Amino acid sequence: MAKDGPTEIYMIKKSAEGFIVSFRLGTDQGVTPGMEMVVLNEDGFQVGHVTVLSSTETESEALVAGESGIELGCRVRLPAAATQA
Repeated sequence: MAKDGPTEIYMIKKSAEGFIVSFRLGTDQGVTPGMEMVVLNEDGFQVGHVTVLSSTETESEALVAGESGIELGCRVRLPAAATQA
């Protein structure tokens, strides 16, 4: 993974709110709770969005927004504004 580049979803959990994904981008990369992020499939096509619930310096958990094709191996990307900061 590039320092600020897309990173792979390594865990998906079902919760009362829906599906929660875990990935290795955190506050060190500018990720904050409430941030919306784009999810890409292995071919680089957008398959959904997630909203960050919590972050440590290096990892985050986010809620999958609605119905999507998000699965293990998909990649989470920082919003364009966060990568330009």
